[in-house]
Amino acid sequence: MGKLCHAFEKMKDCLSKNNETMFRQFAEQRRLNAAFSHDLRTPLTLLKGHATMLLSFIPKGLVSQEEILDEISVMSKNISRLEKYVNAMTNLYRLEDIDIPRQQITFHSLIDNFNNTAEALCYDKHFSITASGDNITLFINLDTVMQIYENLLSNSIRYAKSDIAISVVIENNNLVISVSDDGCGFKNIEIEKATLPFYKSSKDISTEHLGLGLNISKILSERHGGNIQIANNKAGGACVTVKINCNES
Repeated sequence: MGKLCHAFEKMKDCLSKNNETMFRQFAEQRRLNAAFSHDLRTPLTLLKGHATMLLSFIPKGLVSQEEILDEISVMSKNISRLEKYVNAMTNLYRLEDIDIPRQQITFHSLIDNFNNTAEALCYDKHFSITASGDNITLFINLDTVMQIYENLLSNSIRYAKSDIAISVVIENNNLVISVSDDGCGFKNIEIEKATLPFYKSSKDISTEHLGLGLNISKILSERHGGNIQIANNKAGGACVTVKINCNES
């Protein structure tokens, strides 16, 4: 009887965890759909406006060929924006389903990868890497970890004035990566929303930046048994920290 009760309790816990996971995924899906719909609205509105103007003015001969070409050029740019959003949305959906097998890599080899990537990306910024840990074997998906790292680094490069500091440590079987910069840092509302899909700060509104890097990093770190934290340094500037489980299983 005791074994039967224990089995029922185990099944109950399993069902509860599955329900929590399904609810979280459903909520994330709703947020993603809402963000996607919001970001599609602007290029669609612009396309509609330009198309309406051309349909109205061309038959009346009120626009020159040069003006028509200018309008078509603007419409083409907005079509490209739509294509980027659709491709980004497709890739986000795939992230929830991709398999993340773990491979062995030494801590020092991983740091070499981080250093090589920083040298390639930080061509106009100064960077430093502080690594703390023995040369132990990590069990991680290197492609996933590098994608997360590149997203954090690219984000810092975008906002840093001149300096970027990278810290990599091993804590309680977790790989902890922190990337800090000397930029203006996050506003309070940005700390809360920075990992939402397609979120842009006021500084990014007019750029081609889609606002997906931190959201992708959040999804991938959670898929890898970790999490992401957004904060500001005491001395100023932003600090994004990702924790990734590096156990064998």
